[in-house]
Amino acid sequence: MFITNFGTFDGNSWESVCQICFKQKYGDEYSEVKASSPGDHGIEGFTRSGKVFQCYCPNDNYNSDKLYEEQRDKITKDLGKLKIFEKQIKLLLGDIKIKQWIFVTPKIDKNELIKHCTSKTIEFRRVSSEVLDKDFEVLAQDAEFLLPHLQVALKEVSPKVLFAGTAADEDKINYKNTESSLVDNSNRKHRQRLENNNVLKIEQKVDNLTDKTIKNFLDGKEVLQNWYNVFPSEYERFIKIVSQVEEKVEEECLFTTSNYNERYKDIQEMLEEKLQNSFPDLDTIMVTDLANHVIADWILRCPLNFE
Repeated sequence: MFITNFGTFDGNSWESVCQICFKQKYGDEYSEVKASSPGDHGIEGFTRSGKVFQCYCPNDNYNSDKLYEEQRDKITKDLGKLKIFEKQIKLLLGDIKIKQWIFVTPKIDKNELIKHCTSKTIEFRRVSSEVLDKDFEVLAQDAEFLLPHLQVALKEVSPKVLFAGTAADEDKINYKNTESSLVDNSNRKHRQRLENNNVLKIEQKVDNLTDKTIKNFLDGKEVLQNWYNVFPSEYERFIKIVSQVEEKVEEECLFTTSNYNERYKDIQEMLEEKLQNSFPDLDTIMVTDLANHVIADWILRCPLNFE
């Protein structure tokens, strides 16, 4: 399975998502090509205007270099089918000439893939073919190419919505080095939690908790951005609900408590339950990530305070 910011996919689920999006985007102009012996001939769908599509999802979560190699080799292999199966493709397309061969994959990490497409465009424009337009070009697109139709497709293919966030380590370090007042807030509050529970040698633990808070905050921002891109109305509802809960948290924190850590955990559990009930279509993993982000935001600012 391949984990992306828009969910987790395998080859079949990614193609299903793509097909739904293509049909919504192009309507009657689009025709799906069903896989059959000896295969789809490097085309999984086409439009009457000459766009053809090939969908690809990696089998594993490769690093950037390996992902590029797998994508590059897949493009090369499937473009080769345009030569091998030219007669069959001609019968499929009729008078339609292929103007764009579009490789649709969940994620593109390296510009080298675009360069490879450019190289293949030049190569195939030199090929004498009955199915290729004189201005034929090879393109590579990621999941954002499917917006705004991705919303409906994801709900049809997957029973639960799950977006991931993986902020880069350098972003976390940069945040810690530049947002000093917010980091100080986090250090102070986590120190209070630990001191209130008679934990010894707490400074390293305070630092670890603040690092985790920063990670939860930045990862959650990425989750929210991806959620907003695909489901803007649900995102806006989330913002309103969190704002209402924040007011209650601020009021609750005006009252003294004998255990700061228990208050922290009670607020976290309350928020997670509220989000789960408000958004039943979200995967529980995403609900937890969102709750962790909101708590981190409240710690870095001052809605969640200890007095």
